[in-house]
Amino acid sequence: MKVKLNVNEVAVKQLESAIWMYAYNNDEVAVHTIAAAAFELLTRRLKLINFMNDMKKSIKPEKTKEFMLLWNKPYNFFKHGEHARKAIDEIVYDDGTVELILYIAAEANLKGPDEYRLKCSLIYKTYFILNNPQLIDSEIYKAVYAVPREKVSLSDEQLKSKETLRLMLDTIGHTFVNGTDTRYTKMSGEK
Repeated sequence: MKVKLNVNEVAVKQLESAIWMYAYNNDEVAVHTIAAAAFELLTRRLKLINFMNDMKKSIKPEKTKEFMLLWNKPYNFFKHGEHARKAIDEIVYDDGTVELILYIAAEANLKGPDEYRLKCSLIYKTYFILNNPQLIDSEIYKAVYAVPREKVSLSDEQLKSKETLRLMLDTIGHTFVNGTDTRYTKMSGEK
């Protein structure tokens, strides 16, 4: 059987898989590679023109360069075995960088066409912001932190845990697990 896929469909399949793989502790190198491929499709191929400039507004200015390098260097190595267009044989990988690439891929997805926005992107974005106040603009952090605190009675540790991320994802269902196509449903509050 042959299936016709467009670039957006491939990107959301990659991103959704990467978010779920991360939440359920699959190999972080694989998660990083898949999330980076989705990010590349969403931003370069689909030409989200000002995405990186918009993205930099949510990151503390002094952290922007570090943020970009942390996820990009491993991705180039995983994909091409090189960095800065030079072949390299090994890399020291900080497994925390997988969270960065998932965040920017989720953010790119949420800035794309309405019909391809993933609910799991919004859930992951919230999870990332709550767990990375050192990177995120303080006003954005405060706004995101206030929402779940008002709605649920979880401790800070529970609110920021991967277990809570899994519980939130389970509430929307995973397309590849239960066969329900929840990926293209508009998020609440959207017109």
